[in-house]
Amino acid sequence: MNEVLSFGMVGGGIGSLIGEVHHKAAFFDRKAKLVAGCFSRSYDNTLSTGKKLGLDSGRLYKNFKEMAEKEGAREDKIDFVIIVTPNNSHFEIARAFLKKGINVVCDKPLTLKVEEAEELINLAKKRDLLCCVTYTYSGYPMVKHAREIISRGEIGKIRMVMGEYLQEWLAMPVEKEGVNKQASSRTDPKYSGKSNCVADIGSHVEHIISYMTGLKIESLCANLDIFVEGRALDDNAEILLKYTSGAQGI
Repeated sequence: MNEVLSFGMVGGGIGSLIGEVHHKAAFFDRKAKLVAGCFSRSYDNTLSTGKKLGLDSGRLYKNFKEMAEKEGAREDKIDFVIIVTPNNSHFEIARAFLKKGINVVCDKPLTLKVEEAEELINLAKKRDLLCCVTYTYSGYPMVKHAREIISRGEIGKIRMVMGEYLQEWLAMPVEKEGVNKQASSRTDPKYSGKSNCVADIGSHVEHIISYMTGLKIESLCANLDIFVEGRALDDNAEILLKYTSGAQGI
């Protein structure tokens, strides 16, 4: 119980939003220590990030393939790697580390295709490794408290769930300005996959509800909108749900 795990990170360099979230979350209980990384496609950024975090320069890598290869060959190799890169790169990175015997913690989504996710899970099982997906809101104390209240039956049987995740940063075509990397990747199928807002924030709503209530979806009816002209992916959605328990949701 007193063991401190070592981990590495792919992505999350200086200027990254989600990387900083993972740094802080991993350090909360002092059970894990960041020791290696390939924080950016820019090696200069990786070096700067590593210096800022006080890491050994010998464990800062130019790309994820080099990192997986060299960390996997070390006697003191990292216990797990955290992947916080654009969606379309998750599969290749996760597979590279699993093949080298390193457990994987991947920011959602795990992959862009079901078949890719299944390949990673099969690979992890074959090598007796862990491969998990992180959803940051399940770490919040208020969410854990709500889960306890519901599990104790204090609010009775759940009949209806209503959940919203509202943002407005993509209400205008900011991706056309060319200065917001998040906007450019979120609205481009090449990087985001088949969905924008449902995959990005809708997945958080689904996970937080299932985490707090234990409800499992039986069927759904969804309407995906594109309000901003010229976009290929959804920037708004409404989803009706039926759960296996008989409860319903919006």
